[in-house]
Amino acid sequence: MKTRIITAIVCLIIFLPVLYLSGTSVFVVAMGILAAVSGWEMASCVGEKKWFVRLPAAAFCFLVTLCARIKDMLPRLVPQTAHVYTLVFILCALYLFYILCLGVFAFGKVSSVSLLSTAAATMFPAFAFYSFVKVRDYASYDYLLILIAAWMTDTFAIFGGKLFGKKKLCPNLSPKKTVAGMISGVVGAMVGFLIYSVVVDVAFGSDVNYLLRVAIAIPASLISQVGDLAASALKRDCGVKDYGSIFPGHGGVTDRFDSVMFLSVATLLFVFAARYFVPGLV
Repeated sequence: MKTRIITAIVCLIIFLPVLYLSGTSVFVVAMGILAAVSGWEMASCVGEKKWFVRLPAAAFCFLVTLCARIKDMLPRLVPQTAHVYTLVFILCALYLFYILCLGVFAFGKVSSVSLLSTAAATMFPAFAFYSFVKVRDYASYDYLLILIAAWMTDTFAIFGGKLFGKKKLCPNLSPKKTVAGMISGVVGAMVGFLIYSVVVDVAFGSDVNYLLRVAIAIPASLISQVGDLAASALKRDCGVKDYGSIFPGHGGVTDRFDSVMFLSVATLLFVFAARYFVPGLV
């Protein structure tokens, strides 16, 4: 536990300047690096050890994340008329084409099943960190609610589970998780959303609907917990304890950001649905 806390504090100190610069290219590049590391970890998790598979997987995740603001970062290279989703589609097509070609030209050296598993697994970090950047652009600093929901849920779930946990939530998948921990996680997200709303209200004089914010914390917390369990399910099936070891006590980027990644995708889907069905809402 001590190692986890120290690592969390150090990472937070490093991460805060990146969040402060979320309107700049520094933020996008940082998210792209996290996506690349997560892509490398996902490829390793599903059993792919060849560098000529893992490196392109990491590069794919990095480039897809950059696509979220590529027109702002490289205006001379990418015309403003270019559609970002077309660029993402081209990257996906090229990546899958490369994977399928490897299945032919590297036959016998690498398993086709492993290649396709890698391609499928690395789509998650690619679109997750892309989603995180796009939510930042759509929701301004309210994108921080994703981090608050995920990390407050995780923190409260750990301590709530230790103090009150008796009934297991899903013992076959994650033996340490309890129903009390799940409920504590939801409470933690609600507390985090309330504190954030108060700070925003006091600092910027925003007209914040506190009841709505706290209510939104409930599904946000539950979605983040599903994301955590989904990441655990893949690890269990692949027979690995952690996706990586870059964060002592926490594991890899995917271990630390699994809830954030899952919630980012869900949030972007909600934003798109709201913009389409209820114009002006978001």
